[in-house]
Amino acid sequence: MNSTKKITTIITVVLLTIGFSSKTQAQVIPEFGVKGGLNYATFNDTDNVEYKPGFLIGGYLNFKIPASPMSVQPEILYAQYGAKAEDADFEFDVNYIQVPVLLKFGFDTPGAQPNVYFGPYMSFNTKAEVENNDGSINLDDSAKDTEFGVVVGAGVDVSKLRLGLRYTAGLTNVADDDFNDSAKNGAIALTVGIGF
Repeated sequence: MNSTKKITTIITVVLLTIGFSSKTQAQVIPEFGVKGGLNYATFNDTDNVEYKPGFLIGGYLNFKIPASPMSVQPEILYAQYGAKAEDADFEFDVNYIQVPVLLKFGFDTPGAQPNVYFGPYMSFNTKAEVENNDGSINLDDSAKDTEFGVVVGAGVDVSKLRLGLRYTAGLTNVADDDFNDSAKNGAIALTVGIGF
């Protein structure tokens, strides 16, 4: 999938999500925010790999559901995934534009407001390579263009500050079957955001 098709697909998904959210939640003004954080990623369902650090950064819209503690939160994130090889000096780097759509449950407490959230995501591959001290090898032909999975997490909102801890679990394989028929993304992320 070329870059133009990827960008068009991302924009379409986001616009459909925003349109659906706006219609189902009566004209409530959404909160816009930016967020970033640390990603600690690996490949699930694969032997001989370890976690590797990375980052994620992006933005979100949060649509409150009237008369309810719930909201719908679509996000667009740039996220670094992959894994380190166990007992070897190389790592896999697989990066994505990720579009989660989360259902968020907030708890109305004075001061800090805790929350939990979950939902599906769709990712669009932007980079796939294996890297060591001598350089890197491009794996774009072996990696799938899109990937699907789920996000579960918890957080706390303090004024305009948004703190979160999430786990991302891929449900589809990272690579084509002839390269690796089982590796799926998995990552723990600590995020910090600001709502406007």
